[in-house]
Amino acid sequence: MRAPAVPLATAFIAGLGLSGVATGSPAIAACAACTLLIAGAARFENLASSGLVLLGYVLLGLAAGQARERESSESSLAEAYHRLGKDSFDTPSRIEGRLRREPELGSDIALLTLDSETIRVRSHTFHAEGGIRARVSGELRDRLRGLEARDRVTLWGRLQTPASFGNDGGFDVESYFERERLDLSASVKSALLVERTDRAPALRAGVSRLRVAATRQLEAVLADRDTLGVVLALVTGDRGMLSPELEELYRDAGIFHVMAISGAQVAIVILVFYFVLRRLGVSEVATLWTLLLVVPVYAAFCGSGPPVVRAALAASFLVGARLLSLDRPHLNALALAALLLLLWEPLWLVDPGFQLSFAAMAAILWLAEPLTIRLGPLGLLAAPLSVSIAAQATVVPITAWHFHGLTWVAPLASLVAVPLSGAIVIVGLAIALLPDVPMITDLLSIGAHAGVYLLTATARIASALPGATLAVARPSIPWMVAYYASVVCIRHGRGWARGLGVLLLGALVAFLPFGKGVEVGAPGTLVATALDVGHGDAIVLSLPEGQRVLVDGGGLPATSFDVGERVVLPYLLDHGGRRLDAVVLTHADYDHVGGLPSIVDSLAVAEVWEGGTRWDRPAYRRLRESARNRGVPVRRLRPGESFRWGGVRWEILAASGTPGEDPLQEENDRSIVMRLTLGQSTLLLTGDAGKDLEHALLSSRASLEADVLKVAHHGSDSSTSARLLEAVKPRFAIVSARERVDWPLPSPRVLTRLRDAGIPYARTDEDGAITVRLRSNGEMEFETFKKQTRRRYR
Repeated sequence: MRAPAVPLATAFIAGLGLSGVATGSPAIAACAACTLLIAGAARFENLASSGLVLLGYVLLGLAAGQARERESSESSLAEAYHRLGKDSFDTPSRIEGRLRREPELGSDIALLTLDSETIRVRSHTFHAEGGIRARVSGELRDRLRGLEARDRVTLWGRLQTPASFGNDGGFDVESYFERERLDLSASVKSALLVERTDRAPALRAGVSRLRVAATRQLEAVLADRDTLGVVLALVTGDRGMLSPELEELYRDAGIFHVMAISGAQVAIVILVFYFVLRRLGVSEVATLWTLLLVVPVYAAFCGSGPPVVRAALAASFLVGARLLSLDRPHLNALALAALLLLLWEPLWLVDPGFQLSFAAMAAILWLAEPLTIRLGPLGLLAAPLSVSIAAQATVVPITAWHFHGLTWVAPLASLVAVPLSGAIVIVGLAIALLPDVPMITDLLSIGAHAGVYLLTATARIASALPGATLAVARPSIPWMVAYYASVVCIRHGRGWARGLGVLLLGALVAFLPFGKGVEVGAPGTLVATALDVGHGDAIVLSLPEGQRVLVDGGGLPATSFDVGERVVLPYLLDHGGRRLDAVVLTHADYDHVGGLPSIVDSLAVAEVWEGGTRWDRPAYRRLRESARNRGVPVRRLRPGESFRWGGVRWEILAASGTPGEDPLQEENDRSIVMRLTLGQSTLLLTGDAGKDLEHALLSSRASLEADVLKVAHHGSDSSTSARLLEAVKPRFAIVSARERVDWPLPSPRVLTRLRDAGIPYARTDEDGAITVRLRSNGEMEFETFKKQTRRRYR
């Protein structure tokens, strides 16, 4: 057989899928399809023995997946945390361990990843091994720059378990921690609470020290922050300095893949070394052996992340195959790389980066050559355009599944971005590794700035094209099977079959952004879903006449994680399409407004409703800018206003006045408070109303009675008094909160008040998304995502 590693790797992946590793992933469909193709691909002389070999690899994959599942529950750190209980960790613990890699220094926080050795909880010290991701806040993050991989450090931080967002779709934090072999997260208030107690052994820290030195050299030479962030990402794999604005721009243009060190960068390094060594007169065999040494060193220099390890393995196999003069080295190299990586970490099968990189490489090997022949009239552009189209077209289902987006400009933008990123890599490596010679260093600095400028300009032009980026719902498994079947028809079909494949592919791509209609309840029903967005609010309203409204959009401060893009938007797309009839901002605190700019940028929003918010809030200014750029009108709601819309009567019980009025007023007390009435059912949304606003509501003549109460300010003790509960008389209460180690919410006193008043409640942190259905006849029912609780009231 010309590529024997392909069916073996496929059989192993099928075994992993059977083990449950690939649950909830498009890898399931890929495993099933590839397993069906094994018999046709495995052209061994003895089919019976070949079948037994393949069955053995399926069983090996099954065993590897089950062993990984058992391993994930054996961490002594996780066991100790659950045995002692989370209440034992309500104060900072002393953590000692060794860093896996250098600190990731961002613009707002620093991230430390370490393997713990000992933990001190209050006065008790015990041995506990496991992975910890520590988030360091404060203004002294630069103090961490000298730390290197495998240094032993001690730090004081509050430990907690990772918690995923309990909604349908969106980013799965727990799965990410499991893939990264992490057990707990830690919150560290300042870099002053991190101390190095022992340096790593010289042999183990050699590459890490080289990375640190290269980073310092790049920081010294490149003054512009954006240039530095891009060069660091491309040369060392550290994306911490990449600004959120540039990251978003590159994603919109479909070229963010060049920021992840992978096949393109490894290929550039190999080509540069090969060219230089051959020019110096080194023989072919000696050059290939040198490359086998250079590639793993370069992977270690780039941080040994999964993408660069995948690329380095595939490149090493390819170089080795050339040394041995093997047939079809590319396919074998790719299959062997996948097999070894999944033997090392089976959970990488469901990692988006793993799926994207291997799918793209396989597509290039499978589709690029025939595409190049068909695009021959384009001359020199034929080959690079074929590679770009093959890679981008094949990863469409994977991108839509994981990131809920399509970017049709990506193949064109990549034609410029890939060679530009390669040039930046070469210039950046020269700056980092060569001696500081004034004239040469200055020229290299100019080259780096020019390269980043052109890369950014390419992204701006591409992202500005009409419909460059489309937000889409997560595709179904049948849709993905049909998509890849149409690709196979185009590749292998003849005549009408190929034409049918083209038509089917176009129809499937067009279906994704426009194929889902708005999900509404039965006529005469108001549906309210409080999403789990951590510490924050995001409530989706489906009105009886079909309109859809989003009240607040969540937001996590001091992090680049966009709750709007990664949590709220996937839910909206998967449950009702690409249109919102209104977005309501109750007030301008970040945990309410932070996710809204992404929503306005990505969906067709008819209006933005607001009260009197603070203009000096950066997140609010971004929301207004997004609304202005998209031509979305902004409506000011006034206290006492009442109107009927969507089959519901809206009463605005509170909304602060014009911006700048009463500057001493707390932002929470500027919240919009709304009462929605449908027949005999009522919903009261309170934003973050504090005690002063609550007192004003109780003193007014407005009716506050409601069947469902959204508890104010995430269950803070400053709100939801016994007097308010007596006035509202709710039959059910919603608490949107995430218990934080530094701010325990909801308050136990508020929960006690609810219980004493006999009011059932649900919490987004424990129950996930909470959906309430109110009917005009007074009937009400609710259900929760995590616990699958369902209850009906009459």
